[in-house]
Amino acid sequence: MTYGNNNAFTSPLPNGQQYKDDSNYDGLTKREYFAAMAMQGLLARASTGLSSQYADLAVDCADALIQQLNKPQP
Repeated sequence: MTYGNNNAFTSPLPNGQQYKDDSNYDGLTKREYFAAMAMQGLLARASTGLSSQYADLAVDCADALIQQLNKPQP
């Protein structure tokens, strides 16, 4: 399962240790990373508009991607 609050770029702990939860990570979550990538694409093609509208759309795209990634594979 992919969760929006999972870390986008995990790094292993030394000596095979494992994180207990995502609160020990620094950096972007998957949702933040997906939204940033969507925002980059939206703004690259934008001619006019309010940045808040693009931000809302980018977050919607990120949420839709996470939902799609969690669908069972055939």
